Amino acid sequence: MYKDVLRSIEDVEIFPVIGILIFFTFFVAWSIYAFSMKKDEVAELSSMPLDLDEDTENNSTNEFK
Repeated sequence: MYKDVLRSIEDVEIFPVIGILIFFTFFVAWSIYAFSMKKDEVAELSSMPLDLDEDTENNSTNEFK
């Protein structure tokens, strides 16, 4: 049943190509962004999960009460 529905749509074969192009464009743009980041920024972002600041903990727990 679903095959017949998809076959009845004109130019349906272009949709997978568009999807791959969107994915590839996003992947390349994100890779360029990641490789062009400064080392200081990368170090700061990589240490964020390890930073346990008391102010941040108190603010985040108070929001959900």
